[in-house]
Amino acid sequence: MSFRRYEILLPTKYNDSSPVERRKYLQTYREIAVQFGGVGFHGGVTHGRWIHEGKTYEESHRKVNVDVEDTPETEAFFVDLKQVLKARFCQLDIGIVSFAIRIT
Repeated sequence: MSFRRYEILLPTKYNDSSPVERRKYLQTYREIAVQFGGVGFHGGVTHGRWIHEGKTYEESHRKVNVDVEDTPETEAFFVDLKQVLKARFCQLDIGIVSFAIRIT
């Protein structure tokens, strides 16, 4: 059986600089935990910079991760979740990466 780790970066602020409501994080954590039986999240924030249409954005994010079985259904869940999160957090994009892991 093979496994993947999915890492998601959730913004701490909206594009107008107002803070994201705590309930949106809790809803996201709950959805992932219900689907896979658990979820991890980092207490601190990560910082990043990106450029879109010539404008530079400075952002802070909360990182969420989950280790799951590597299946087409799992991948489809995260493809769908990305669209949900873009709407929920009012973002042009949400960073989700995955990579193969070995659980020992």
